Amino acid sequence: MKFGVFLNQYYTPESGFEVTDLYEQVELMERVGFDGAAVGERHVHEEGFAEAITTLSAIAARTERLELATMALLPMCYDPIRLAEQVAMIDRLSDGRMHFGAAIGYRERELEAFGVDLEGRSKTFIESLSLLKRLWSEESVSHDGPEWTVEDVFVSPRPEEMPVWIGGHADVAIKRAAYRGDGWIASASSTTEDLKHQIGVYEDALDEFGENRDDHEVVLMRDCFVADSVADARETIEPYLLRMYEWYARWGQTYMDEHEVEVDYDDLEEKFVIGSPDECVDQLRVYEDLGVDQVYLRCQFPGQPQDVTLETVERFGREVMPAMEAR
Repeated sequence: MKFGVFLNQYYTPESGFEVTDLYEQVELMERVGFDGAAVGERHVHEEGFAEAITTLSAIAARTERLELATMALLPMCYDPIRLAEQVAMIDRLSDGRMHFGAAIGYRERELEAFGVDLEGRSKTFIESLSLLKRLWSEESVSHDGPEWTVEDVFVSPRPEEMPVWIGGHADVAIKRAAYRGDGWIASASSTTEDLKHQIGVYEDALDEFGENRDDHEVVLMRDCFVADSVADARETIEPYLLRMYEWYARWGQTYMDEHEVEVDYDDLEEKFVIGSPDECVDQLRVYEDLGVDQVYLRCQFPGQPQDVTLETVERFGREVMPAMEAR
């Protein structure tokens, strides 16, 4: 199993956090043995959010080994030629470390800001992703679709070989990932029972489409904190974690009632990897046995101090990852 960190991009200067703090985080991640770093995408967020492409470019320049990923971009919100060029350049500048993760999104306000219709976003997503993949692999691309029309265009330089991961929670989205991608990004909102079902859907779809499971990856997102015990971990991160989940509830994330902004830590805890190193290992073994190939951990939540984040990243790298490798 491989491990990465899904970086915090929520800009909360009242806590002392600055986006440049991410440099210290990724440099530590590389030292203690993490495999990757990932960024997400948000727009018109009330407290600010570090833009994904620029952030990932900066991280590429600060690291030598970490794989780089978007988890996940909303490709419908971009000009496809420009996005294809930007992502390809990150891949080349990082010596082939780029992984492109994409999803259809769910937050109406940010989709509307780019003229993307919430109800029709699946079709727009498919068109944009198909066009991007062609631009990354073909010498000349012509396309006449509902959203974009191009004639004899190309991207140069192109990625040498760049995996495409697709996120989604519903069965149809998981099947889409099997058909159109090299990996499926499982949501941080999925319970263990959800994952059993979802991984089964994914593997059945791969088989249906004639794909080899060994050529595809299940990438799971999880909220994580390493401490001396579950109680200690909860005491430290609960206020920061709940703040983030209350945002998600207001935005109408699919697994929460969009009208309910009160969230309960006890209702969410099953979806976390928290506690002592041994307790974290036990939790991760469950996901490994289910067929998860990579886990990307959110170790910092809005408002959480940098020193607290660095401590949990270091403990995970030095105490949890070696124990996972020893199996």
